[in-house]
Amino acid sequence: MPPTPKARIIIIGGSMAGLFAATALRNLGYDARIYERAGEALANRGAGIATHDELYAAVRAAGMELRDEMGVRSKGRIMFERDGSVIGRHDMPQVMTSWGLIYRFLRAQLEDAQYHGNRALRAIETRGDEVIAVFEDGTRVAGDWLLGADGTRSTVRALVAPQVPAEYCGYFGWRGLIDEARVPAEVLAEFDERMALCMAPGGHWLGYLVAGPGDALAPGRRWYNWGWYRTADEARLRDHLTDARGHHHENGIPHDLIREELIEAMRAEARAWLAPQVQSVIAATPRPFLQGMYDFCAPRFVHGRVVLIGDAAATARPHCGMGVSKAAEDASSFAAALDAGQLGSWETARVAYARSVVEWSRDLGSYIGPQPEDPLHRAKAERHMRPDVLMAATAAARPQRFLEEVAARLA
Repeated sequence: MPPTPKARIIIIGGSMAGLFAATALRNLGYDARIYERAGEALANRGAGIATHDELYAAVRAAGMELRDEMGVRSKGRIMFERDGSVIGRHDMPQVMTSWGLIYRFLRAQLEDAQYHGNRALRAIETRGDEVIAVFEDGTRVAGDWLLGADGTRSTVRALVAPQVPAEYCGYFGWRGLIDEARVPAEVLAEFDERMALCMAPGGHWLGYLVAGPGDALAPGRRWYNWGWYRTADEARLRDHLTDARGHHHENGIPHDLIREELIEAMRAEARAWLAPQVQSVIAATPRPFLQGMYDFCAPRFVHGRVVLIGDAAATARPHCGMGVSKAAEDASSFAAALDAGQLGSWETARVAYARSVVEWSRDLGSYIGPQPEDPLHRAKAERHMRPDVLMAATAAARPQRFLEEVAARLA
Protein backbone atom coordinates (compact mmCIF):
# COMPACT_ATOMS: atom_id res chain seq x y z
CA MET A 1 0.00 0.00 0.00
CA PRO A 2 1.21 3.56 -0.72
CA PRO A 3 2.28 5.53 2.35
CA THR A 4 -0.28 7.80 4.00
CA PRO A 5 0.34 11.45 2.98
CA LYS A 6 1.95 13.51 5.72
CA ALA A 7 -0.53 16.39 5.52
CA ARG A 8 -3.11 17.99 3.21
CA ILE A 9 -1.91 21.22 1.59
CA ILE A 10 -4.39 23.50 -0.17
CA ILE A 11 -2.56 25.66 -2.72
CA ILE A 12 -4.42 28.73 -3.96
CA GLY A 13 -2.96 29.75 -7.32
CA GLY A 14 -1.85 27.55 -10.19
CA SER A 15 0.88 29.65 -11.75
CA MET A 16 4.62 29.35 -11.08
CA ALA A 17 4.67 29.58 -7.26
CA GLY A 18 1.77 27.16 -6.90
CA LEU A 19 3.22 24.63 -9.33
CA PHE A 20 6.68 24.72 -7.77
CA ALA A 21 5.08 24.27 -4.33
CA ALA A 22 2.91 21.35 -5.41
CA THR A 23 5.87 19.60 -7.04
CA ALA A 24 8.17 20.07 -4.04
CA LEU A 25 5.53 19.06 -1.48
CA ARG A 26 4.40 15.98 -3.37
CA ASN A 27 8.03 14.87 -3.73
CA LEU A 28 8.18 14.90 0.09
CA GLY A 29 5.00 12.87 0.47
CA TYR A 30 2.42 15.60 1.10
CA ASP A 31 -1.07 15.63 -0.40
CA ALA A 32 -0.82 18.96 -2.24
CA ARG A 33 -3.63 20.15 -4.50
CA ILE A 34 -3.92 23.35 -6.53
CA TYR A 35 -7.01 25.54 -6.85
CA GLU A 36 -6.71 28.19 -9.58
CA ARG A 37 -9.29 30.89 -10.32
CA ALA A 38 -8.59 30.79 -14.07
CA GLY A 39 -9.04 27.79 -16.33
CA GLU A 40 -6.15 25.96 -17.99
CA ALA A 41 -5.07 28.97 -20.10
CA LEU A 42 -2.05 29.95 -18.03
CA ALA A 43 0.49 28.27 -20.32
CA ASN A 44 0.22 31.15 -22.78
CA ARG A 45 0.83 33.88 -20.20
CA GLY A 46 4.11 35.70 -20.02
CA ALA A 47 6.79 35.74 -22.66
CA GLY A 48 10.51 35.51 -22.04
CA ILE A 49 12.57 34.97 -18.91
CA ALA A 50 16.19 36.05 -18.61
CA THR A 51 17.96 33.16 -16.89
CA HIS A 52 20.44 33.41 -14.01
CA ASP A 53 22.11 31.07 -11.54
CA GLU A 54 19.28 31.31 -9.00
CA LEU A 55 16.71 30.32 -11.62
CA TYR A 56 18.80 27.36 -12.78
CA ALA A 57 19.13 26.12 -9.19
CA ALA A 58 15.41 26.52 -8.48
CA VAL A 59 14.30 24.76 -11.65
CA ARG A 60 16.87 21.99 -11.13
CA ALA A 61 15.46 21.42 -7.64
CA ALA A 62 12.06 20.81 -9.24
CA GLY A 63 13.55 18.07 -11.43
CA MET A 64 14.07 20.07 -14.63
CA GLU A 65 17.42 20.89 -16.24
CA LEU A 66 17.38 24.09 -18.31
CA ARG A 67 19.58 23.70 -21.37
CA ASP A 68 20.69 26.10 -24.06
CA GLU A 69 18.25 24.58 -26.50
CA MET A 70 15.41 25.56 -24.14
CA GLY A 71 15.77 29.23 -25.00
CA VAL A 72 17.27 31.88 -27.25
CA ARG A 73 20.96 32.55 -26.62
CA SER A 74 21.79 36.21 -26.01
CA LYS A 75 25.31 37.65 -26.25
CA GLY A 76 24.52 40.46 -23.82
CA ARG A 77 23.15 44.00 -24.12
CA ILE A 78 23.28 46.78 -26.69
CA MET A 79 22.10 50.34 -26.10
CA PHE A 80 20.96 52.90 -28.67
CA GLU A 81 20.93 56.67 -28.65
CA ARG A 82 17.85 58.55 -29.86
CA ASP A 83 19.43 59.07 -33.29
CA GLY A 84 19.99 55.32 -33.72
CA SER A 85 23.70 55.26 -32.94
CA VAL A 86 25.08 52.61 -30.58
CA ILE A 87 26.24 54.10 -27.27
CA GLY A 88 27.30 50.91 -25.55
CA ARG A 89 27.56 47.14 -25.51
CA HIS A 90 27.85 44.83 -22.53
CA ASP A 91 28.77 41.16 -22.92
CA MET A 92 26.65 38.88 -20.76
CA PRO A 93 26.04 35.41 -22.24
CA GLN A 94 22.56 34.41 -21.19
CA VAL A 95 19.68 32.22 -22.32
CA MET A 96 16.26 33.83 -22.69
CA THR A 97 13.96 30.95 -21.90
CA SER A 98 10.20 30.61 -22.09
CA TRP A 99 7.75 31.14 -19.23
CA GLY A 100 5.42 28.71 -20.97
CA LEU A 101 8.08 26.01 -21.26
CA ILE A 102 8.70 25.99 -17.48
CA TYR A 103 4.96 26.15 -16.80
CA ARG A 104 4.20 23.19 -19.06
CA PHE A 105 6.97 21.09 -17.50
CA LEU A 106 5.69 21.73 -13.97
CA ARG A 107 2.05 21.23 -14.93
CA ALA A 108 2.91 17.86 -16.43
CA GLN A 109 4.16 16.69 -13.02
CA LEU A 110 0.60 16.85 -11.64
CA GLU A 111 -2.38 14.68 -12.45
CA ASP A 112 -5.56 16.48 -13.46
CA ALA A 113 -7.17 15.45 -10.17
CA GLN A 114 -4.52 17.48 -8.35
CA TYR A 115 -5.14 20.70 -10.31
CA HIS A 116 -8.56 22.34 -10.12
CA GLY A 117 -9.29 25.27 -12.44
CA ASN A 118 -12.12 27.81 -12.27
CA ARG A 119 -12.02 27.90 -8.45
CA ALA A 120 -12.09 31.46 -7.10
CA LEU A 121 -11.44 31.72 -3.37
CA ARG A 122 -14.04 33.61 -1.32
CA ALA A 123 -13.14 32.96 2.32
CA ILE A 124 -10.80 31.10 4.67
CA GLU A 125 -12.04 29.44 7.84
CA THR A 126 -10.11 27.71 10.60
CA ARG A 127 -11.28 24.91 12.87
CA GLY A 128 -8.69 23.73 15.35
CA ASP A 129 -5.67 22.53 13.37
CA GLU A 130 -7.70 22.48 10.16
CA VAL A 131 -8.02 25.24 7.58
CA ILE A 132 -10.95 25.42 5.15
CA ALA A 133 -10.97 27.14 1.76
CA VAL A 134 -14.41 28.38 0.71
CA PHE A 135 -14.82 29.02 -3.01
CA GLU A 136 -17.23 31.24 -4.92
CA ASP A 137 -19.09 28.22 -6.29
CA GLY A 138 -19.82 27.04 -2.75
CA THR A 139 -17.18 24.31 -2.68
CA ARG A 140 -15.45 23.85 0.68
CA VAL A 141 -12.06 22.13 0.89
CA ALA A 142 -10.39 21.24 4.20
CA GLY A 143 -6.66 20.86 4.73
CA ASP A 144 -3.89 21.09 7.28
CA TRP A 145 -2.18 24.09 5.61
CA LEU A 146 -3.21 26.65 3.02
CA LEU A 147 -0.63 28.25 0.71
CA GLY A 148 -1.38 31.62 -0.86
CA ALA A 149 0.40 31.46 -4.23
CA ASP A 150 -2.11 33.61 -6.08
CA GLY A 151 0.01 36.51 -7.25
CA THR A 152 0.41 40.22 -6.62
CA ARG A 153 -3.33 40.80 -6.16
CA SER A 154 -3.63 37.80 -3.87
CA THR A 155 -7.06 37.00 -2.47
CA VAL A 156 -5.36 35.00 0.29
CA ARG A 157 -3.27 38.00 1.36
CA ALA A 158 -6.33 40.26 1.26
CA LEU A 159 -8.05 37.87 3.68
CA VAL A 160 -5.22 37.31 6.17
CA ALA A 161 -3.22 40.54 5.83
CA PRO A 162 -5.50 43.23 4.37
CA GLN A 163 -3.12 45.92 5.64
CA VAL A 164 -0.53 44.89 3.02
CA PRO A 165 -1.75 46.09 -0.38
CA ALA A 166 0.33 46.14 -3.54
CA GLU A 167 1.55 49.71 -4.10
CA TYR A 168 1.57 51.41 -7.51
CA CYS A 169 5.11 52.43 -8.44
CA GLY A 170 4.20 55.51 -10.45
CA TYR A 171 4.72 53.98 -13.89
CA PHE A 172 3.33 51.37 -16.25
CA GLY A 173 4.74 49.40 -19.14
CA TRP A 174 3.66 49.19 -22.75
CA ARG A 175 4.49 45.69 -23.92
CA GLY A 176 4.51 43.79 -27.18
CA LEU A 177 5.03 40.21 -28.31
CA ILE A 178 5.22 39.76 -32.07
CA ASP A 179 6.41 37.35 -34.74
CA GLU A 180 10.07 38.18 -35.38
CA ALA A 181 9.30 38.22 -39.12
CA ARG A 182 7.50 41.54 -38.51
CA VAL A 183 10.75 43.13 -37.38
CA PRO A 184 12.89 44.40 -40.30
CA ALA A 185 15.75 41.98 -40.93
CA GLU A 186 18.32 44.78 -40.85
CA VAL A 187 17.10 45.82 -37.37
CA LEU A 188 17.39 42.28 -36.02
CA ALA A 189 20.91 42.12 -37.46
CA GLU A 190 21.82 45.40 -35.76
CA PHE A 191 20.46 44.15 -32.43
CA ASP A 192 23.23 41.53 -32.79
CA GLU A 193 21.51 38.77 -30.76
CA ARG A 194 21.45 41.00 -27.67
CA MET A 195 18.88 42.57 -25.40
CA ALA A 196 18.37 46.00 -26.95
CA LEU A 197 17.84 49.09 -24.76
CA CYS A 198 17.03 52.73 -25.38
CA MET A 199 16.48 55.58 -22.92
CA ALA A 200 13.63 58.08 -23.12
CA PRO A 201 12.23 60.68 -20.73
CA GLY A 202 10.19 58.85 -18.11
CA GLY A 203 11.63 55.37 -18.63
CA HIS A 204 13.62 53.05 -20.86
CA TRP A 205 12.65 50.61 -23.64
CA LEU A 206 14.06 47.09 -23.93
CA GLY A 207 13.46 44.11 -26.17
CA TYR A 208 14.81 40.65 -26.96
CA LEU A 209 14.02 37.47 -28.84
CA VAL A 210 12.19 34.60 -27.11
CA ALA A 211 10.89 31.22 -28.18
CA GLY A 212 7.95 31.28 -30.55
CA PRO A 213 4.79 29.16 -30.73
CA GLY A 214 5.41 25.61 -29.53
CA ASP A 215 8.73 26.77 -28.01
CA ALA A 216 10.14 27.19 -31.54
CA LEU A 217 13.73 28.46 -31.55
CA ALA A 218 14.60 28.42 -35.24
CA PRO A 219 15.29 31.86 -36.77
CA GLY A 220 12.13 33.13 -38.41
CA ARG A 221 9.84 31.23 -36.00
CA ARG A 222 10.60 33.08 -32.77
CA TRP A 223 8.85 36.00 -31.11
CA TYR A 224 10.22 39.42 -30.30
CA ASN A 225 9.33 40.57 -26.80
CA TRP A 226 9.54 44.25 -25.81
CA GLY A 227 8.54 46.64 -23.04
CA TRP A 228 8.59 50.41 -22.57
CA TYR A 229 8.27 51.88 -19.08
CA ARG A 230 6.36 55.18 -18.89
CA THR A 231 5.98 57.46 -15.90
CA ALA A 232 2.30 58.00 -15.09
CA ASP A 233 0.36 59.08 -12.02
CA GLU A 234 -2.60 57.03 -10.82
CA ALA A 235 -5.10 59.17 -12.75
CA ARG A 236 -3.24 58.54 -16.01
CA LEU A 237 -2.97 54.81 -15.26
CA ARG A 238 -6.72 54.70 -14.60
CA ASP A 239 -7.35 56.43 -17.93
CA HIS A 240 -5.19 53.88 -19.75
CA LEU A 241 -7.07 51.01 -18.06
CA THR A 242 -10.46 52.43 -19.11
CA ASP A 243 -11.99 51.16 -22.35
CA ALA A 244 -13.98 53.09 -24.97
CA ARG A 245 -17.23 52.35 -23.12
CA GLY A 246 -15.91 53.90 -19.93
CA HIS A 247 -15.36 50.64 -18.04
CA HIS A 248 -12.29 50.67 -15.78
CA HIS A 249 -10.33 47.37 -15.73
CA GLU A 250 -8.54 47.70 -12.38
CA ASN A 251 -6.67 44.40 -12.60
CA GLY A 252 -5.50 44.88 -16.18
CA ILE A 253 -7.21 45.77 -19.43
CA PRO A 254 -7.46 43.17 -22.26
CA HIS A 255 -5.21 44.29 -25.09
CA ASP A 256 -8.09 44.45 -27.58
CA LEU A 257 -9.94 46.95 -25.38
CA ILE A 258 -7.13 49.51 -25.12
CA ARG A 259 -8.36 52.71 -26.77
CA GLU A 260 -6.82 53.39 -30.19
CA GLU A 261 -6.00 57.01 -29.35
CA LEU A 262 -3.80 55.84 -26.46
CA ILE A 263 -1.89 53.47 -28.74
CA GLU A 264 -1.43 56.20 -31.34
CA ALA A 265 -0.22 58.63 -28.66
CA MET A 266 2.32 56.04 -27.53
CA ARG A 267 3.53 55.55 -31.11
CA ALA A 268 3.89 59.33 -31.49
CA GLU A 269 5.98 59.44 -28.29
CA ALA A 270 8.14 56.66 -29.72
CA ARG A 271 8.77 58.65 -32.88
CA ALA A 272 9.77 61.64 -30.76
CA TRP A 273 12.03 59.92 -28.25
CA LEU A 274 13.20 56.46 -29.32
CA ALA A 275 15.80 55.23 -31.80
CA PRO A 276 14.54 54.47 -35.35
CA GLN A 277 15.33 50.78 -34.83
CA VAL A 278 13.06 50.71 -31.77
CA GLN A 279 10.36 52.69 -33.56
CA SER A 280 10.24 49.99 -36.23
CA VAL A 281 9.56 47.29 -33.61
CA ILE A 282 6.75 49.31 -32.03
CA ALA A 283 5.27 50.13 -35.44
CA ALA A 284 5.26 46.41 -36.29
CA THR A 285 3.21 45.57 -33.17
CA PRO A 286 -0.50 45.54 -34.08
CA ARG A 287 -1.88 45.33 -30.54
CA PRO A 288 0.48 46.28 -27.71
CA PHE A 289 -0.75 45.71 -24.17
CA LEU A 290 -0.38 47.44 -20.80
CA GLN A 291 0.96 46.42 -17.42
CA GLY A 292 0.83 48.58 -14.30
CA MET A 293 3.91 48.30 -12.08
CA TYR A 294 3.36 47.42 -8.42
CA ASP A 295 5.59 46.29 -5.57
CA PHE A 296 5.44 45.46 -1.86
CA CYS A 297 6.92 43.09 0.71
CA ALA A 298 4.72 41.61 3.43
CA PRO A 299 6.34 41.80 6.89
CA ARG A 300 5.06 38.29 7.66
CA PHE A 301 4.57 35.25 5.43
CA VAL A 302 3.09 32.87 8.04
CA HIS A 303 -0.37 33.59 9.43
CA GLY A 304 -1.33 30.61 11.55
CA ARG A 305 -2.07 27.77 9.14
CA VAL A 306 -1.96 30.11 6.13
CA VAL A 307 1.35 30.84 4.39
CA LEU A 308 2.15 33.34 1.61
CA ILE A 309 4.72 32.59 -1.11
CA GLY A 310 5.79 34.01 -4.46
CA ASP A 311 4.25 37.30 -5.61
CA ALA A 312 1.51 36.93 -3.01
CA ALA A 313 4.17 37.36 -0.32
CA ALA A 314 6.35 39.96 -2.05
CA THR A 315 6.28 41.43 -5.55
CA ALA A 316 9.37 43.05 -7.03
CA ARG A 317 9.45 45.28 -10.07
CA PRO A 318 10.38 43.34 -13.21
CA HIS A 319 13.76 45.02 -13.80
CA CYS A 320 15.65 42.47 -11.68
CA GLY A 321 14.13 39.44 -13.47
CA MET A 322 13.80 37.49 -10.21
CA GLY A 323 10.07 36.72 -10.13
CA VAL A 324 10.16 33.07 -11.18
CA SER A 325 13.27 32.13 -9.22
CA LYS A 326 12.00 33.82 -6.04
CA ALA A 327 8.68 31.97 -6.37
CA ALA A 328 10.50 28.68 -6.90
CA GLU A 329 12.83 29.22 -3.93
CA ASP A 330 9.91 30.26 -1.71
CA ALA A 331 8.09 27.06 -2.64
CA SER A 332 10.92 24.56 -2.36
CA SER A 333 12.30 26.04 0.85
CA PHE A 334 8.82 26.12 2.40
CA ALA A 335 8.36 22.42 1.64
CA ALA A 336 11.71 21.59 3.25
CA ALA A 337 11.00 23.78 6.29
CA LEU A 338 7.54 22.32 6.81
CA ASP A 339 9.00 18.83 6.66
CA ALA A 340 11.67 19.79 9.21
CA GLY A 341 9.32 21.73 11.48
CA GLN A 342 11.29 24.95 10.94
CA LEU A 343 8.75 27.43 9.58
CA GLY A 344 9.86 30.15 12.00
CA SER A 345 13.43 30.31 10.71
CA TRP A 346 12.14 29.85 7.14
CA GLU A 347 9.93 32.92 7.46
CA THR A 348 12.75 35.05 8.87
CA ALA A 349 15.11 34.09 6.04
CA ARG A 350 12.57 34.45 3.23
CA VAL A 351 11.27 37.84 4.41
CA ALA A 352 14.86 39.14 4.53
CA TYR A 353 15.59 37.78 1.04
CA ALA A 354 12.35 39.19 -0.37
CA ARG A 355 13.13 42.62 1.10
CA SER A 356 16.49 42.59 -0.69
CA VAL A 357 14.94 41.60 -4.03
CA VAL A 358 12.20 44.24 -3.79
CA GLU A 359 14.66 46.94 -2.72
CA TRP A 360 17.06 46.06 -5.55
CA SER A 361 14.20 46.26 -8.06
CA ARG A 362 13.37 49.71 -6.67
CA ASP A 363 17.00 50.75 -7.18
CA LEU A 364 16.84 49.62 -10.80
CA GLY A 365 13.62 51.56 -11.38
CA SER A 366 14.62 54.57 -9.29
CA TYR A 367 14.71 56.98 -12.26
CA ILE A 368 11.22 55.98 -13.47
CA GLY A 369 8.09 57.36 -11.87
CA PRO A 370 7.76 60.42 -9.63
CA GLN A 371 11.12 61.74 -8.48
CA PRO A 372 11.47 62.82 -4.82
CA GLU A 373 13.62 65.85 -4.02
CA ASP A 374 15.72 63.72 -1.67
CA PRO A 375 19.37 64.08 -2.82
CA LEU A 376 20.12 60.44 -1.97
CA HIS A 377 17.32 59.31 -4.28
CA ARG A 378 18.52 61.67 -7.00
CA ALA A 379 22.02 60.23 -6.79
CA LYS A 380 20.64 56.68 -6.95
CA ALA A 381 18.45 57.53 -9.95
CA GLU A 382 21.33 59.18 -11.80
CA ARG A 383 23.54 56.15 -11.21
CA HIS A 384 20.99 53.57 -12.37
CA MET A 385 20.15 55.37 -15.59
CA ARG A 386 23.78 55.36 -16.69
CA PRO A 387 24.13 53.11 -19.77
CA ASP A 388 26.87 50.96 -18.21
CA VAL A 389 24.86 50.32 -15.02
CA LEU A 390 21.55 49.81 -16.86
CA MET A 391 23.07 47.22 -19.20
CA ALA A 392 24.99 45.37 -16.48
CA ALA A 393 22.27 45.22 -13.82
CA THR A 394 18.96 44.78 -15.66
CA ALA A 395 17.93 41.10 -15.30
CA ALA A 396 21.57 40.32 -14.53
CA ALA A 397 22.87 36.82 -15.16
CA ARG A 398 24.67 36.97 -11.78
CA PRO A 399 22.33 38.88 -9.43
CA GLN A 400 23.85 37.66 -6.16
CA ARG A 401 26.41 40.44 -5.79
CA PHE A 402 23.73 43.10 -6.23
CA LEU A 403 21.49 41.38 -3.66
CA GLU A 404 24.35 41.12 -1.19
CA GLU A 405 25.02 44.86 -1.49
CA VAL A 406 21.36 45.65 -0.86
CA ALA A 407 21.13 43.20 2.06
CA ALA A 408 24.13 44.87 3.70
CA ARG A 409 22.48 48.25 3.27
CA LEU A 410 19.22 47.04 4.83
CA ALA A 411 20.91 45.29 7.77
